[in-house]
Amino acid sequence: MKHHPLPPVSFSTHSFQLDDEIVLFSEQTRRLFRLNNTAAFIWRGCEEGLEQDDIIDALSETFDLSRQSVKNDVDSILSEWTRQGFLGADTVFGSDQPDTDIEPSPTDLPQPLTRTDNYPLEGYYQLPGTGFRFRYASASLADIARSVLGHLEVPEIQNIDITVDVYQDASGFYLLRENGITRYCTGEDELAPLLHGFVLSSTYSATKCLLAIHAAAVSNGETCLVFPALPGSGKSTLAAALIASGYGYCTDELVLLQAQTHHVQAIAMAPAIKAGSWEVLKTYYPGIENLPVYTRPDTQKVRYLQPEKHQLPRDMAQQYQVQALLFPAYQAGAQPALTPVSPADALCRMTDAGTDIKGGLDLSHVTDIIDWIGGIDSYELRYSDLDDAITHVRTLLP
Repeated sequence: MKHHPLPPVSFSTHSFQLDDEIVLFSEQTRRLFRLNNTAAFIWRGCEEGLEQDDIIDALSETFDLSRQSVKNDVDSILSEWTRQGFLGADTVFGSDQPDTDIEPSPTDLPQPLTRTDNYPLEGYYQLPGTGFRFRYASASLADIARSVLGHLEVPEIQNIDITVDVYQDASGFYLLRENGITRYCTGEDELAPLLHGFVLSSTYSATKCLLAIHAAAVSNGETCLVFPALPGSGKSTLAAALIASGYGYCTDELVLLQAQTHHVQAIAMAPAIKAGSWEVLKTYYPGIENLPVYTRPDTQKVRYLQPEKHQLPRDMAQQYQVQALLFPAYQAGAQPALTPVSPADALCRMTDAGTDIKGGLDLSHVTDIIDWIGGIDSYELRYSDLDDAITHVRTLLP
């Protein structure tokens, strides 16, 4: 009888058990892969060195499928895994580095038509690990900055890490550092998002963390809920309503997961509320319609809701334990439902929402992240009414 052993697992591929699911990490591609139940069954066979025919027979009997149909599926999966480098001898890939955000070169930006040394107004802003000083060439520029950064303003600052001059002439609006141009926009309605993005990216660049997650977060003062979400899921709207209902504000942009402790730190930028949510939030923020409207680089019209000082952490460097991950899913007319999400599914949803690891994924990072996400609860919150959503959130974070 001819034997058909399954191909050996590559030394650079590592599997992680999350409840009854398996997640693979490839050191060659620096990517994570979630296996469904059938694929997980086959993978365990590869790890245990089973015969291919034994796997086919077991799957055929378990799922009551024809042997030939199962054989075709197994052959296809094994072929794909071999192509991906999960199985067989390790292949040396090229030394491509992970993509990184590249700051625009000053030579790529238009130059001001005029220059000034006169910046009569200034403001100080404190974020985690970074102190900013902005100097303004006019009162109107200072007003725009305060409409998006005012909640972060402090009377004085011990350590100024970044000084930025905000300047305007007939050609547009400029952010200058050490007299060099670092950001530029043409319209007044674009300046607040420009400042928002600069402060966010500069703060993140200066912080240390295991993982940055694109998410909102609210707290009860001790622990927090983290809402990773894709655009259009209602993340910002839900976070804004929760803040107005008594929760503390952490962030609407970036949650920074710390290594080992698995506590999170937040960059408390003002929530950017898109036009579709202005009307529904009037109940919680009666003055929202009086806030200035700005245009983001993605052309979305937004208003910035600045949290009150008492809604912010006393210390911008404060870290929180994560009570749970909550994936909001707004759906018009939907009945409210809070549904548990498996750790493997939560990991995939979180990465889909947007994550970043400085230096890229490696085995130690993946081990730490999976250890964290396997130890916390995760849920999907489907809702159409904000009051119903808030009621469900209170069951998770009293």
